[in-house]
Amino acid sequence: MFKYQNIHPMKYFYTLSLLFFVSACAVAQKDKPKDSPAAKLSEEAYAQYKEENYDKAKEFIDKALKKDTNYIIGWEYKAEIEMKRGNTKEAIQACLKLTDLEPENYYQYFRLGIAYKNDMQYGEAKKMFEKYLKSPKKLDPRRISMVQIEIANMDVCDQLVKNPVPFKPINMGSSINSKDNEYFPGLTIDGQNFYYTRLVMSGKYPQEDFFWSKAINDSTFQPSIAMPFPVNTFENEGTISVTADGKFIFFTACNRVDNNGIPIGLGSCDIYFSQYNVGKWSTPVNMNAPINSSSWESQPSISSDGLTIYFASNRPGGFGGSDIYKSEFKNGRFQKPENLGPEINTAGEEQSPFIHFDNQTLYFSSDGIPGMGNKDIFMSKLGEDGKFSKAQNIGYPINTGGEELGLIVDRLGQYGFMSSNRPGGYGGLDIYKFAIHEKMKPEPINYVKGIVFDAKTNAKIGAKVELYDLETGKLITSVTSNKISGEFLVTLQANKNYMLNVDQVDYLFYADNFSLKESKTMEPFLIEVPLKKPDKDIEIKLSNVFFDTDKFDIKAESMLELDKLVNLLKKFPFMKIEIGGHTDNSGDKTKNKTLSQNRAKSVKDYLISKGVEPTRLSAIGYGDSKPIASNDDPKGRAINRRTVFKVISVN
Repeated sequence: MFKYQNIHPMKYFYTLSLLFFVSACAVAQKDKPKDSPAAKLSEEAYAQYKEENYDKAKEFIDKALKKDTNYIIGWEYKAEIEMKRGNTKEAIQACLKLTDLEPENYYQYFRLGIAYKNDMQYGEAKKMFEKYLKSPKKLDPRRISMVQIEIANMDVCDQLVKNPVPFKPINMGSSINSKDNEYFPGLTIDGQNFYYTRLVMSGKYPQEDFFWSKAINDSTFQPSIAMPFPVNTFENEGTISVTADGKFIFFTACNRVDNNGIPIGLGSCDIYFSQYNVGKWSTPVNMNAPINSSSWESQPSISSDGLTIYFASNRPGGFGGSDIYKSEFKNGRFQKPENLGPEINTAGEEQSPFIHFDNQTLYFSSDGIPGMGNKDIFMSKLGEDGKFSKAQNIGYPINTGGEELGLIVDRLGQYGFMSSNRPGGYGGLDIYKFAIHEKMKPEPINYVKGIVFDAKTNAKIGAKVELYDLETGKLITSVTSNKISGEFLVTLQANKNYMLNVDQVDYLFYADNFSLKESKTMEPFLIEVPLKKPDKDIEIKLSNVFFDTDKFDIKAESMLELDKLVNLLKKFPFMKIEIGGHTDNSGDKTKNKTLSQNRAKSVKDYLISKGVEPTRLSAIGYGDSKPIASNDDPKGRAINRRTVFKVISVN
């Protein structure tokens, strides 16, 4: 079984190609008996190498080379073992020995180029790659193409190393990491729930499972636990993406079967989703076509509004091995996936997409764009034209010649989380946290988290929650609060003003206003939404009705909420209401009363213009006579300046 089934096998092309040539040399080396001391010790080293016991492998190969300092296969094993141990200097020396022993074997120059590259000697690596291409023997066109890419990489690597970005990775510690491999993290928008994949032993074979941890504070997490069945199974699960509210997960699962043992996937690995409700995760559901196919689909990333899913696939029609696709949710289903195009995808491998909570900033991995390692992490921004910008390398030393996997970024764009096999970890791939440098930051995102309930009984309510851009009148998102818990969550972009409207068929609506243009704080909004039934004397504030100072002309952004009021009056056709205008106590009382009366009348006139019968409406200006907060400070005075409607009668 392939070690990381959720990662496309091309990721290990270099290692596999090197081992292939080691085997080829072993077959060709007929002048050295297989039972010679050097050969026997080398095979012991190779056996340890395959088991990833690299230190033990080094012991055996060093003994072999003491027996025969010109044993070519031994030096090839030595180079590979030292590369795996991260001892690039010793790997280079082994490769130099090979070029001395076999100057006509041009593959040894390719091997030396890889060793120089791993040691960050990019100029020397480029020379070796160029020398390899001068081989008098006919080379495989695919290898020529690969080496040409590496030559271009060396120039890019040189520039990246000369212009490093700030980077201080912090290992997330034993609560998250272990001696096993941990990778592909996922995070809820509030930063409270952390998910990731761990490669664990199951019987004789390793398998991928999901683990979860709860935040204790900004920098500490509880010891992680394995997610329960049926999310985790005895097969592979990998790359979990969680919606902003934490209620849905999208993930890759391989070789799933139903209760009768019949395969339920369209391919070996498909994308599934599960919902969290009443304290447990539902049985995962295959997303089926058009998301899944008979090809490889993996590594989903769901947008914060849940309306767009990004994923990697090697389905036909792409640019290369695996490409990144997206699918939008319309008319009750996800639509045919769209390839992100040549600004993102290449003839190589693009994987590990992560769409930030801002729904604009995409991070992903690629080996088809010149960079530092087998795959580097890149960033691209979604433009107003719906296309992504040219990908940018997020920089050295974030990207290295080692393994960097699955970058995600928190909602404020302050911290990134990714996997790396850099020295000093707990073992294999560990998950690290680090500050995101300015050029690679996404747009900061805020959110509103609320609970909808009956104002009288406190019973939780499933209600329609709509978020509008006040400036454009555009509906940003529409969700339904959980009918059991009443909870909902919607995201807010910075530098915009929003109207939140909550409606349920038997109730008056609730509206709120979030003015992020005027506010610099990014503290989340935690609100309670008590819905009221249309009983006599119930009063509702019109939070999104606006007037200029000392004027009574209704501002354009007020129409959204006033139209909701029109719809409410249509929903309850016999209900009569009073429009009330209120001011603070600043200035002349008579003037305030007149202003409030004119404002109330403006609202009444608008409702009449939309077809509401005048007999159902009245308008009264109260001036400053009915404060609901203190007028001693600006905040209280702002609360007192309001427009409301009161139910006069229902029938």
